[in-house]
Amino acid sequence: MVSKKIEHHQALVIGAGPGGSATAQRLAEEGIDAVVLEKRQVVGNPAQCGECVAEWGEVVGTFPKVKQDPWLEEYFDFPERVKLHSLEWMRVFAPSGKSWGFELDAFAAHRLQFDGMLADRAVDAGADIRTDTALTNIVTGRKDGRDLYVTNNGRYTADVVIDASGSLAHVARLRGGFQGGDQVPTIFAQASGDMPDSFDIFLGAVAPKGYAWIIPKGKNLANVGLGVKAGALKGTLKEHLQRFCDELDMTIHSWGGGWIPMDGPVKHLVNDNVLAVGDAGGLVMASNGGGIAQAMMSGYYAAESTISHLKEGRPLQSYHQRVMDVMRKPLKISLRTKRLAYLILSRNWTTEMALRFLGPIGGIQRAVECHRPTWVI
Repeated sequence: MVSKKIEHHQALVIGAGPGGSATAQRLAEEGIDAVVLEKRQVVGNPAQCGECVAEWGEVVGTFPKVKQDPWLEEYFDFPERVKLHSLEWMRVFAPSGKSWGFELDAFAAHRLQFDGMLADRAVDAGADIRTDTALTNIVTGRKDGRDLYVTNNGRYTADVVIDASGSLAHVARLRGGFQGGDQVPTIFAQASGDMPDSFDIFLGAVAPKGYAWIIPKGKNLANVGLGVKAGALKGTLKEHLQRFCDELDMTIHSWGGGWIPMDGPVKHLVNDNVLAVGDAGGLVMASNGGGIAQAMMSGYYAAESTISHLKEGRPLQSYHQRVMDVMRKPLKISLRTKRLAYLILSRNWTTEMALRFLGPIGGIQRAVECHRPTWVI
């Protein structure tokens, strides 16, 4: 039976993924009364992505202004125990099998271990993380206009709410202000076989208006998956991924999947007293689907704005301004690249022509890394 008692906290964080845990740790370090509500029984399980995590050097290369934040640099110092396989190289494959490779500074993680490690950091700092607690409704008071957050394990109010609930942005949806669009369905499998050492991406009809991937996680084991624009693929994602693995003589051991918001940042990262971080704010690289780094970065920025708001009365809107200052340009370039890719990557012959043109001039690498494309006239 759900308690009728209402708990009030200075900050309420919805979701204990990388963004929520980063927010919780920073708030706890400053003594803010905050609680994190996580719907899953175990943080990080099940996973909903390809499990590639960028190292600090890769993050700075994409977002140069992030170098100004020593807290984040320390936060990105991950223990070796969560790094299943170092990803020092990426290859992009055309439908013909021709590939182009370039250096990468990342690692493959097991999200159960990785997310659990981040949650442990937050708890060690003094954060209160409550698992198996799902947000089910938000009721706005008629008299005071305050939002009441209803869960299966209690009811809450807060001065500031951080929506770290992922791509489906549960807080925004329940408040009637969901801003996201172009939610791309993905599916992945833990598979065994003769795996590469590099992070491999496959373009063309295998994943129209998207891509398939192989992210090695150790000897003969990898996260193999695909993500495509909704409605672009005939048949089910599972059928196509099974066929892809069969062609490469891989054995599938488990399945997973989720959604990736690929429409760029939402227009308003701050609505009333609610701050959207990570996928809930659309802070995903539309050209490659990467979002873990941006989730942790935005979680930290959300915490900083919450701290200055609660302690000094500064407006929460500073969060939106800070995120845009650091992330706007790379995310904008990435979104443009995705829109162009939607026009090109639906057929094998157009994909082949585009990659053979862009490959020799470094355009593929620049597109994947979210830098401004190189044009040859």
